[in-house]
Amino acid sequence: MSRSALSLCALFFVQLAQGHHSSIGIYDEENLIDIEGVVTSVRWRNPHPFYTVTVENENGKMIDWEIETGSVSTLRLRGVGRDFIQVGDRVRLAGQSSLQGLPEMFAQNMLLNDGREVLLRAVSKPYWPAGLAGNLYERETDEARSTEGRRTANGIFRVWSPIFHDPEAYPLYNSSTISSLTESATVIKARWDPRTSPYTGCQPKAMPQIMGSAYPIQFTARGGNLIIQIEEFDLERLIHMDVLRSAIPDTYSLLGFSKGRWEGETLIVETERVEAAILYGDGTPQGREIQLVERFTMNEAQDQLNYRVSITDPENFSETLEFTRYWVWQPDIRLQAYNCGNQL
Repeated sequence: MSRSALSLCALFFVQLAQGHHSSIGIYDEENLIDIEGVVTSVRWRNPHPFYTVTVENENGKMIDWEIETGSVSTLRLRGVGRDFIQVGDRVRLAGQSSLQGLPEMFAQNMLLNDGREVLLRAVSKPYWPAGLAGNLYERETDEARSTEGRRTANGIFRVWSPIFHDPEAYPLYNSSTISSLTESATVIKARWDPRTSPYTGCQPKAMPQIMGSAYPIQFTARGGNLIIQIEEFDLERLIHMDVLRSAIPDTYSLLGFSKGRWEGETLIVETERVEAAILYGDGTPQGREIQLVERFTMNEAQDQLNYRVSITDPENFSETLEFTRYWVWQPDIRLQAYNCGNQL
């Protein structure tokens, strides 16, 4: 198939993983399109940057394409900053097409004039020959920050970063939930309209979905308790380390009420009182009786944090669900302000 400049091509592939803000039902996950054009605007913000790219169609007409990419935070972990692309630059893009047939794309890959390929989403894989050959736009380590990060790290108390090249590390959730849905949950999921999702904009995600985040997290101590800071939405989870059953509140919240304990080197966190409509961005529901058990365990070298979450929700699942992932320690990574919706 010809991929001549200024043309629009369609290729078919199976998209096996979902992004942190789901494109399900909005973009065509089975149809990757390839365009080339000139950047005419840049809106650099979370949850997703947007670009306008002017493309000449097969009839010679200039069409403005709206391009959405992975989040600012995700791009930063790949070494991509606001100024890596400028208005007036010519770029090539590959991504998911609009299900409505509009000139819109959820871009996964960008090819720069210098020949490097940029991976634009957490789930992106090299697409063009340049990227497949290893010519990728990648992050450079900040040695000064690394030195400081190694000095201040203390066991689990450090910043943990997601990595995207290993499916064991990201994403957290997969399609195994489908087979265990109850009859009522199956009906609810079938009615799901992705355009009504509260998570396409700046409303924070709930537990346990937020722990599938493609963002750094950090453990800190506060009094006798633990705090899990999550860069996405600038969230803080309070983990009560010494609490009686009678102290659990009757109120519900997005993050619920969490109590923790140590079993050897493993941090175990139990969470209940979560108020959220969906477990995942494909419309999989969750109920108010959901109970979560999380296990965080460092490896011997203390450079990997392994995670397992067990989910019990009898209203929506006929069995307990279990998902795993891990984060790595990159000493120069720091949490940054998310500032959803604001120009960064």
